[in-house]
Amino acid sequence: MKNKIIINIIIDILFIALTLLIAFDYIIPFDNMIYNLITFNINSYLTTIFKVITFLGSTPFMIFLTIFLFIIFLIKRKNIQAYLVAGTIILSTIINNIIKIIIRRPRPNVIKLVIENSYSFPSGHTMAAVTMYGLLFYLIGKMAIKKSLKNILRTFLVILPILIGISRIYLGAHFASDVIGAYLLSTSILLVVTYLVDKNRLL
Repeated sequence: MKNKIIINIIIDILFIALTLLIAFDYIIPFDNMIYNLITFNINSYLTTIFKVITFLGSTPFMIFLTIFLFIIFLIKRKNIQAYLVAGTIILSTIINNIIKIIIRRPRPNVIKLVIENSYSFPSGHTMAAVTMYGLLFYLIGKMAIKKSLKNILRTFLVILPILIGISRIYLGAHFASDVIGAYLLSTSILLVVTYLVDKNRLL
């Protein structure tokens, strides 16, 4: 558990440092480099794929998935898991919106393959994805299922948020630093939540 605290402190420091770099516009060359790297071959095929991937981190899908998991866990009489999923995703959303309002970073001035109206930092899709799929990664680790199936599911749950983050950059919705900030912040939230769950032996 001490390792989680140390890792969380490091992640928080990195997030603060990144936020300062964004606030003083020192991160733009890096953002431009990553954008050019990811979008060097924009085409309709990739665009369709990334739009599907990005939907898996969207607000409508996250609302559906949260309600679905909440009901399933309640049916299986796993009340703690039900409230843990719902509470954590709500907490992540609130924190994301607060930081967006504080930082007020405009969206990238690039080719926009999707239209977004809110502020840019940190990426809401990415934060929701890391929070939701990261929490499922944690919960699956505690389930009594075959190790091979567990490894397959957990691998998928790691890859999916990464792809969602890349999709946000490719589609012109976010800077790379928005996505990195979302990874850091949502990982910090997960570490705190899972630390409290483990410490109090709730599962």
